Amino acid sequence: MNASNNDDSAFHERDGELCCEDVPLSRIANEVGTPCYVYSETAIRQRYHAFSSAFASIDARVFYSVKANHNLALLHLMRELGAGADVVSLGELYRVQLSGFQGPDIIFGGVGKRVDELEAALSAEVLIINVESEGELRRLNDAAGEHGTRAPVAIRVNPGVEPDTHAYTQTGHYRTKFGVALEDAADLYDLAANLDHVEPVGIDAHIGSQILTAAPYREAILRLADLVRRVHETGVGLRYFDIGGGYGLEQHGDAEFDLATLAEPLGEIASELGLTCLLEPGRWLVAPAGVLLATVLYTKRLGDRLYYVTDTGSNDFLRPSYYNAYHPIEPVRRRSGSTVADVVGPICETGDFLGRQRPIPPLAEGDLIAVGYAGAYGFVMSSNYNSRPRAAEVMVRGNAFRVVRRRETVDDLVASELLGDQ
Repeated sequence: MNASNNDDSAFHERDGELCCEDVPLSRIANEVGTPCYVYSETAIRQRYHAFSSAFASIDARVFYSVKANHNLALLHLMRELGAGADVVSLGELYRVQLSGFQGPDIIFGGVGKRVDELEAALSAEVLIINVESEGELRRLNDAAGEHGTRAPVAIRVNPGVEPDTHAYTQTGHYRTKFGVALEDAADLYDLAANLDHVEPVGIDAHIGSQILTAAPYREAILRLADLVRRVHETGVGLRYFDIGGGYGLEQHGDAEFDLATLAEPLGEIASELGLTCLLEPGRWLVAPAGVLLATVLYTKRLGDRLYYVTDTGSNDFLRPSYYNAYHPIEPVRRRSGSTVADVVGPICETGDFLGRQRPIPPLAEGDLIAVGYAGAYGFVMSSNYNSRPRAAEVMVRGNAFRVVRRRETVDDLVASELLGDQ
């Protein structure tokens, strides 16, 4: 989020007020209420084109990581832009099918797939099912046999690479649950080649999130390439090289990941091995395209500490609490001066905060704030904790906006519950 007079920014200041494209955020708050997620369609389009252009010189295809933001309106937009879909659950598969994605457009991953999820992936005729253990491979073989087909599989390999990022988002080393150990992967490919109802077609890895340099990717690519050469020597012809996602964003002083530094080594290795590259961006595409809009309910002091209590918190936006993630917080209407405050929510947890000890203009009750970089892992990680209805979602295009998810009501909170005598 960049609340400046830069009209090229999706979120920018105009006449002293923060806007999304040509729509003042105060207008959305007045008509839809808060808390509310606001997404810029133009920003999503621009970031998708920037990403795909960075890899245009190599044989590569983009599969949007649905877990970042699964709103149907956004999925329809991704399909229109030409993306495939990377899903990790039956629910995500259902969403992308509703949005018009067909089997060859879909990769099905996830470390703990149930049998019904494997069966659904087979019925959908997805491009690849990423397998993460021998047990899963054997279970998929059985399901494919009952289905009367051969399942296209890639083995998710854990390359033993530890990027410099939050511990909870490191997924490429052996102290995480993900993938198959590098030294065990060749044997699993051999097993897959000898099972009747699976066909090994690719290799997959995902080493983490918010990675800011290409070095850990290059290390992983080289290790995976050595494995692919060994597999090819056995007569198994792989076709796909899936390097996952995790490309870092410019935020809080960090420089954005330079996609060109990945495209070059990835393209060289894939060309040598005769493989098509698969890329799974999520947060990179949509995080900067969204804000969480909220209202200041109260201001209070405890000793020398100032608190701004808002109508949104960790129930709506878990990342600050869960990852200690930094997200910019700005008043929607320009305010002069500066103070330091904790911006917190209404949830009955000490860890319920949007930002701690933040330099911010003095705010008053009723002021609107916008929490930036909220287009990814925002609503999708929200909950009904404290029995609070979840927020609305809005998509902006030019000078118009539409609600793409209505705000939940208290009736929604209990709609699926049954009393004992019913």
